[in-house]
Amino acid sequence: MRILQRRVHSVLFALLLAATVQARADAGASESRHRHWVDTASAGLDAPVVDTLHRIRGAERQLLALRAYLRAGDSLAARWSWSQDQLTRYPTSAEGMAAAADIDAVVAAFGKANPGYDLQVNRQPRSLEVQLAHWNDNASVAAVAATLTEYLERRLARTSSPSTAELRDALMQWTPESAAALAAPGLSAHGQGRAFDFAVARNGQVVAGLEAASAHQRWDEAGWTRKLQAAVAASGKPFVGPLQSPYEPWHYAYTPP
Repeated sequence: MRILQRRVHSVLFALLLAATVQARADAGASESRHRHWVDTASAGLDAPVVDTLHRIRGAERQLLALRAYLRAGDSLAARWSWSQDQLTRYPTSAEGMAAAADIDAVVAAFGKANPGYDLQVNRQPRSLEVQLAHWNDNASVAAVAATLTEYLERRLARTSSPSTAELRDALMQWTPESAAALAAPGLSAHGQGRAFDFAVARNGQVVAGLEAASAHQRWDEAGWTRKLQAAVAASGKPFVGPLQSPYEPWHYAYTPP
């Protein structure tokens, strides 16, 4: 009996090992195919864009970012995040100082209307390196990217080696059911000082922050969404928001003349 049990266990172990090896082989083949799609569909894009794609972890996230770059079209270069030199010079530039003054006006209006509470904001533009780090680690990006890849697998199932045009058409036509929580690296409005995130604090403790999962509870239900909108309106400064897709009640676009 024990000999039979050992044989059964040996057979089961062998089957499990074979299944694991096959699964790894399939995953490796899929990753290789997806990377080939990235290389094909990104052909001809500007060098900074291609370099950014190569710094994204995993072909699925790369494909999702590439879709955003393709959809940006002719506006891609104008929207691309600033260089490190531009980021360094921004706070002392005329535009950077104007933005700081406009933020001060919103903060003052909020404080006047909400005694005991403070409005916090990160005034520095978000570098490409920070955008990449967030994109590579964000769970919502991973989920949306996986959905995109599944769609591409179905659409391109009958094509062994899709052309650049076929891949770009497939990427640009796809629409996610829900947007990822981040803009593709390089395309965040934060990368050019064109967006700012506000947070509400009391006695140094944040009561309404930047967590998407608690946005409705901490912002909408608590009334801070409406109160921040009122402060922006009272300031008269060129902030537009909040961001609707993905929903971020703390995110306001900065639109100076």
